[in-house]
Amino acid sequence: MAERPDEISGQTEGPASADTEELRELAQSDDEVEATRARIELTRAEMTETVDALQERLDPERLKEQAKTQARDTLRSTGSDILETIKQNPIPVAVVAGLLGLLLVRRLWSRDTDTIVIDLKKGR
Repeated sequence: MAERPDEISGQTEGPASADTEELRELAQSDDEVEATRARIELTRAEMTETVDALQERLDPERLKEQAKTQARDTLRSTGSDILETIKQNPIPVAVVAGLLGLLLVRRLWSRDTDTIVIDLKKGR
């Protein structure tokens, strides 16, 4: 178990593990002062590990990569969902596309008639 890689940093436990075992033994000792000091050191070591793990997890580069990956996965999922919906319902999609096409053509044809020209010399 002492050779297990750390899940956060990828480092293996080494001499610190031996120190931790020694502190745990001291924490169980009959000497109250020595046991309290050992518990304090154990707590300090655990807090240091926790802070280091949090710093690594909150690294801006790591967070940026996670956000990019999540956005890319979301876009792929959404795109494939839209394509699947189109494949399952081709007739409504064709109707909507045809109506949009007709609106566009109508807009282009009526463009000349909607234009109003004002001749500033005549005042109209």
